[in-house]
Amino acid sequence: MSQNTHTLHLFFQDPIKLKLGQLVYQYLVTGHTEQAQRWADRLGASDLQALWDAQWFNQEVFARPDHLTLRFDTGTSDDLPLHALETLFAHGLQAAVLEVFYDQVGETERMHFDAGQWVSRKAFIQKNPQWLPVVEPQAGRDEAGDASEGDEDADHGCSKDPVKPLSVTQLRKQEAQRKREAQEAVEAFVGLAQAMGKSGTSPVQGLIAVLLLRAGLKGLLQAFVFTVLAVLLFKGFWLWLGLGLVLAVVLPLYYMLSEYKALKGDNDDSDADGEDGGPVTVMASH
Repeated sequence: MSQNTHTLHLFFQDPIKLKLGQLVYQYLVTGHTEQAQRWADRLGASDLQALWDAQWFNQEVFARPDHLTLRFDTGTSDDLPLHALETLFAHGLQAAVLEVFYDQVGETERMHFDAGQWVSRKAFIQKNPQWLPVVEPQAGRDEAGDASEGDEDADHGCSKDPVKPLSVTQLRKQEAQRKREAQEAVEAFVGLAQAMGKSGTSPVQGLIAVLLLRAGLKGLLQAFVFTVLAVLLFKGFWLWLGLGLVLAVVLPLYYMLSEYKALKGDNDDSDADGEDGGPVTVMASH
């Protein structure tokens, strides 16, 4: 069974907040929720569900002198621990680094957070250089001259950086919206396939029809935008209007034909792959 393995490094503003956070998670991982609730109240984060997702499994907590490390697994489609980060940043967390190993594809991804925002690796190191050897041991050794350039590049390559700093709250909302839209798209496709199945239409043919329709609408939209801009910017209203009507016919047909050829080409390739895999010998009779 595939799963995602999360390693979350938490750096608090002061030793007291760090100790409270350690007590909360050490009691949570051992199932002592009453004690965890007691220390969560002291931390100011009373909602344990916001700190500890019930879908996490194989949980481990490592209390360090200067930071706290959580390690847990989730399903491949489960959310990132953004709700926990959002709550902790509101109650004494200064910085955090989240490392996720995606077992399904064998890849690792690292995200850096500072002062309640998702930031780039460079920005994180500039503000928190003391934590680099903790979250990226290879990079820390490289700064000391003990690591190779290839190791450094590999370590940096797994960093996922935002275009610009983004609050954890906004990131959580974006991820929730993206997941909701993906779910709606899946449900719409399933509904379309079921409706076509009842009517005797092949779901594959129905999908092709949807793609062709989308390509036609794309051409129609481009023709409309061109006509409006040409009429507004240049003289010759009837000339541009007539040209726009022509484009409104030609462009949709062009895009639909291109899409159909692409789909037909894929089908032809699949058919060819399914036929005799060996060379074809042509013999001429005399």
